[in-house]
Amino acid sequence: MSVREHRLRQLALDRCLQLLEEAQVRGRSRIDGPLGALLRTQLEHAGVIAEHRLEGRRIDRVLDDIFALQAQLLGQAPEDRRQRTGT
Repeated sequence: MSVREHRLRQLALDRCLQLLEEAQVRGRSRIDGPLGALLRTQLEHAGVIAEHRLEGRRIDRVLDDIFALQAQLLGQAPEDRRQRTGT
């Protein structure tokens, strides 16, 4: 993967995190249809195909998945936020 491709994938994952965090600030705990569609688009830009529906999933669980994808892209071991925080 070229440096440019790597950077574009990282930016797409960053945008996913931003979308999820904005939804949390608005008081949402689960992904709705419009947010799911935006996330799928960004995940496609990151070269990731969602294995299952995003709609209805808890935002905190999807955040953990995105953090794991970022760690994988950076060649790091993913840290499970659930283990760290006990949630």
